[in-house]
Amino acid sequence: QAQDMVGKMVGIWFPISAFVAIGFEHIPANMFMIPLGLLAGADVTVLEMLYKNFLPTTLGNAIAGSLIVAGGYSYAFGRLGNNN
Repeated sequence: QAQDMVGKMVGIWFPISAFVAIGFEHIPANMFMIPLGLLAGADVTVLEMLYKNFLPTTLGNAIAGSLIVAGGYSYAFGRLGNNN
């Protein structure tokens, strides 16, 4: 278990990088990788980052997550699972 901030940052680097490398769009991963790219000199503005990535990703995660959670509960306890 990391006790200092550098150790915690290094510890979270690999899981988030793997998540992004697989191609998933998830807002916590994007909030980590895109500002990192900005710090490294990527040719993108903060407004572009918010408008072209964070907004659609957040909406997509909220909608898809709601459907997946609702579908899972419906399958486990409701009509989809025939547990009436």
